[in-house]
Amino acid sequence: MKKTQKKGWYAVFTVAILIVIGALGALCWYLYGMYTSGKEYDGLTISVPSSSSAVPEKETDDKSSRSVISEVSSTDTTDEETKRKKKNNTSKKDEDVINGNVNFSELWKINTDVYAWIKVPNTNIDYPILQTSGDDAFYLEHNMYKQYAFAGSVYTEKINKKDFSDPNTLIYGHNLLNGTMFASLHNFRDPNFFANNEYFYIYLPDRTLTYQIFSAYEYDDRHIMYSFDFNDKDEFAEYLEYATNPTNSMTYNTRDISVTTDDKIVTLSTCMDAIATSRYLVQGVLVSDEPI
Repeated sequence: MKKTQKKGWYAVFTVAILIVIGALGALCWYLYGMYTSGKEYDGLTISVPSSSSAVPEKETDDKSSRSVISEVSSTDTTDEETKRKKKNNTSKKDEDVINGNVNFSELWKINTDVYAWIKVPNTNIDYPILQTSGDDAFYLEHNMYKQYAFAGSVYTEKINKKDFSDPNTLIYGHNLLNGTMFASLHNFRDPNFFANNEYFYIYLPDRTLTYQIFSAYEYDDRHIMYSFDFNDKDEFAEYLEYATNPTNSMTYNTRDISVTTDDKIVTLSTCMDAIATSRYLVQGVLVSDEPI
């Protein structure tokens, strides 16, 4: 009887050890995933001015050696004839599609769902924007390489056009503990950071869009694009009335600029820390649309 009891305890103890080992393994895998999430985008960064004192001119600086970034020779040349010959020997279809330092031709070799690039100065937000023709939630848990990834991607849903012509375009990104993806949107909760960082930029293959940030605040988890008809001027006006003065929010910062129903806005959305029913939104209004 005692031997049977001992065997029973040994079995229980063994199972408990295996459960603990499994739990520790799962925790380590989770922490590893959290640490490495978003790192696959480290080689895809571009640079725009950190100063937000004025709407900048189109960006052409910061030469990078990365394959998806346009490579520019560091040696200037004054040989106009050589330039002319090179241009004449290059057919238009063979030229890369480049805006600033973003080489869309190289990005499309990786994934044709990439259609834009977003940069928010003085944050870690420096990523391609994707939109799938399939399940809208695909890039919630897949990276630009279409591989499963805890970090997912920065993306929009099909309800939004890819030319940013909608009254409101909603861009999603995860709030990760390692600070990647859209986690640094939470920097705008600091009034000083909000005051000193006024613009973000969206690069398209044919133009650069500059947005002035007018509001940053905590909101509920409703699907904004399906909750409001932004093509209805009255409903859009009602929405803007709250977005420009979100006093019911637990935390908010606003900038005293005019935003009307004739404007185009972009809403950047991410999760709140440990609050599943809330989202943190940073919103900007289009102030410059510059063709390349």
